[in-house]
Amino acid sequence: MKLRVLSLLSLFLLFVCIPSLLHSAEVDKSVDGENGSISGVVKDTSGAALQGAQIALQPTSATAVSDAQGNFSIQNVKPGSYTLTVSYIGFGNSVSSVVVAQGQNVQLNTTMNVGSNSQQVVVNGDVVGDAAAINEQRTSENILNVETDVQIQSLPNQNVADALGRLPGVTLQRNEGEGQYVQIRGTEPRLSNTTIDGVIVPGPDPAVRQVDLDTIPAGLVGSVAINKTLSASQDGDAIGGSVDLRIKQATTDKPTISIQGIDGYTPIANGRKSFAINSTAGFRFGPSESHGPGKRFGLMLGYSYDANERGIDDVEPVPGISPLTGEKTFGSEDIQQYLYDRTRYGFAGALDYKLNENSDLYVHGLFSNFRDYGQKYAYQLTVEDNPKFKTSIRRPNLQIEDLAIGGNQVFNHSFLRYQIAIAHSRFGGAAGNPGAEFKVAKHSAIGDDCEYVPGPSQYRPQFSCAVAGNEIYDPTKYFLDTIDLTFGQATQLNLQAGGAMGINYHLGSHASTLEFGGQFRNEHKGQDAYSPEYDSSNGTPMTQYLSSFVNNHFYDGSYHLGPVTNFAAIAGDLAANPENFSLDEGTTHLQSDAANYNLQERVSAGYIMNTIEFGRFHLQTGLRFEGTQTSNTGYLVVNDANGNYVSTTPQHGSGSYVNPLPSAQLRYKIDANSDIRAVYGRGMSRPDPYQLVSYVTEDQSTNPYTIGIGNPSLVAEHANDYDLLYERYLPSVGMIEAGYFYKQITRPIFSRQSIIPATGSPLSQAYAGDLVLQEVNGDHAYVQGVELAYQQHLRFLPGVLSGARINANFTYTSSKNYNLPGRSDNPALVGQAPYSWNIAPAYATKRALITVAASHNGSNIYVYQYQQTGQSIAQLGVTGPTGDNYFYAHTQIDAQATYYIGKGFTVLASGLNMNNEVFGFFNGSPQYLTQREYYKPTYQGGIRWNLHHSE
Repeated sequence: MKLRVLSLLSLFLLFVCIPSLLHSAEVDKSVDGENGSISGVVKDTSGAALQGAQIALQPTSATAVSDAQGNFSIQNVKPGSYTLTVSYIGFGNSVSSVVVAQGQNVQLNTTMNVGSNSQQVVVNGDVVGDAAAINEQRTSENILNVETDVQIQSLPNQNVADALGRLPGVTLQRNEGEGQYVQIRGTEPRLSNTTIDGVIVPGPDPAVRQVDLDTIPAGLVGSVAINKTLSASQDGDAIGGSVDLRIKQATTDKPTISIQGIDGYTPIANGRKSFAINSTAGFRFGPSESHGPGKRFGLMLGYSYDANERGIDDVEPVPGISPLTGEKTFGSEDIQQYLYDRTRYGFAGALDYKLNENSDLYVHGLFSNFRDYGQKYAYQLTVEDNPKFKTSIRRPNLQIEDLAIGGNQVFNHSFLRYQIAIAHSRFGGAAGNPGAEFKVAKHSAIGDDCEYVPGPSQYRPQFSCAVAGNEIYDPTKYFLDTIDLTFGQATQLNLQAGGAMGINYHLGSHASTLEFGGQFRNEHKGQDAYSPEYDSSNGTPMTQYLSSFVNNHFYDGSYHLGPVTNFAAIAGDLAANPENFSLDEGTTHLQSDAANYNLQERVSAGYIMNTIEFGRFHLQTGLRFEGTQTSNTGYLVVNDANGNYVSTTPQHGSGSYVNPLPSAQLRYKIDANSDIRAVYGRGMSRPDPYQLVSYVTEDQSTNPYTIGIGNPSLVAEHANDYDLLYERYLPSVGMIEAGYFYKQITRPIFSRQSIIPATGSPLSQAYAGDLVLQEVNGDHAYVQGVELAYQQHLRFLPGVLSGARINANFTYTSSKNYNLPGRSDNPALVGQAPYSWNIAPAYATKRALITVAASHNGSNIYVYQYQQTGQSIAQLGVTGPTGDNYFYAHTQIDAQATYYIGKGFTVLASGLNMNNEVFGFFNGSPQYLTQREYYKPTYQGGIRWNLHHSE
């Protein structure tokens, strides 16, 4: 059946493309030199290029869209007289008469003026920023959402994930108070792709494909965009969507310089500070174009740096049901303090050279580094067992970089694009966090009085022993048990090359384009790390390593945090007195060998795509083939039943497959300001690299221990995507969108958690009672949803209200994952939040802009762990404490105000997480919490200077 559907789609493509080409040869009967062309540049009155301007040539059906440099070109124009209309939301239309002679290229440059409804561009240029996003969405082949740098800077977005989280259909996976990954349209992060100017970039994390977006500062990009549907010319591994980060480019001959400095403070853990600086400089230079309005060379450079001392108050209880009363209880609880010193910096640059008015060469590059350094202190309290104290330091050093060289050339009846690129990522400290564990003496009575008692809130469970003065907080009772050290890194290198050619032709009076191309990408990813664990032979008292840090206001006083240690002193003791420690070879090999691997993946792709205009219809059809070859090496570690090391054996694997990915995108223009889009596309998602490796790992930082097992039998999952979207563009820079989407997914990959039973198998003998985590293929699934968005500058309101504006969106999704092993229900997909919304009212004058943003992500499954087999009624099934693990719903309020004081200077003040929203996880139902942590608001103030400023 699937092959039949693909065959029919292929025949449809041939029906649209091949007869059109044959007929065009009869109709045009042209050779180079007979027909002419029209090209030009669209700019605003300040000389800045306008991307996304729509150009229409009457009485033909030919249209064009201006690119990032404002350039447009209409090829294969018959000699004659025409009317050229340039439209751009927020600006008045420009209408020109043009005469095309045989073999002539007519250069028609256009300067757009702000429309009467917009009245004026406010001093911070936000009208242009909003208009740029709307116009690019309006003219895109794909269903697209865009956020420009002006919009990003209107709120305290710390990284590009935070910025993307404000777009429709996007929820965030947060980490340490910031967005880390995006979940698009109810799909988990690994189902989305990330590119920089169209180049796939590798994620630093050794275990997953998705990019850690908190690695890249928000101030380093010119815009961010999410392609929710894909053309055949784009990489197909994006079931959820494809995120594109755009590097700023020089678009005006006038020098551009912007510098911004921000200082901040967070009232947590005795006070934490933050500081950030962003700068951009660029201009066009060199000789002028022969027929164009600007210089041939363009250079834009950017730099960003931020340092963020973040504190986190965290509790992590383990919920359950009392076998005696059937009521909720908690068997243990970790009281944890995190202190972070996070630094993030990056460079970005774009250099281009215009060969002529229709062709250019370019070099784009980005480098970003994120040092997520920190330390953790944790008291682990357990009913009917002795307490423990654990400490660890974090030294993750994440890095992403890419460099792309390419060009675009436009001829009389055709165009050519080509590019080579290299992308690299690195994750220092990827194997884990060095730490130490302290225990009390065996058979000690310390902690015997620990039992769960209801707290001031169902979300703040208490233990009777966790009070100041109790022996569990006496450091003289704790002794060093183990030290866990780790070092090494994970890396990935991508080499990529691709090219495409397009042919412009006419089917009767209908302008059409046939495009075909190919791409090759070689990826090499792996990890090389060593994680030794040492046992203390003399049990040095905790008092020998104490730190001076004290937090008397931990968790607003709901919990007491006892004395903590200095990890540098612990590691120093190991270095100075190695005779007091012994290496645990079983744990060391399990942590080290099993985590290391090498993977090579080669992706070869080719596509054909046709675009045709007929009346009010715009149709793009395409077929893409992606072939994948993989080879990997992992390591299987064997320990005996007593945990003693036995052997490490290399495990090799390989695979290859080809995926046909058809697509069709139809746009119908209802009138000049509204249209309907209907889209079909097929996408795919390859397994994460580490998922394919044969390994067994053990994480002893959790309770119970977590055992990871690789699965070389995983196969890629696929999805048929269907979209229907209504768009209406409003006066005074506005738009309304209402859409429905449906994704039909086959063989979805998901993480399955289950407790290892005590049987006779070697795995059970070694890990009985531990929690096993493994990626497996499911049967089939779906996700569907509705997206609504409204954005407008409310200039039509009377008096002072005319400065108001609104940007809001709402998304509803639902999903089911069918026939999961071990359960008869059909749960929602991992990462699918039923409701998400953003609302950002703002008010602007000529000098001031105030924006308040509220963002909501509904609760969604983080990982499946519910197993129906063996569950008693007392455990309350899927909604009970052994249910699936969820993210809590998250609603966060941010705000920022700017005021232009003159001479290019603007002052700003902002508040991040003003409502001190909780972050955490729960099992089954919100009352069965497994983690709840707080970050407190961050208050910031700063100043920005721009060389050129519109008064």
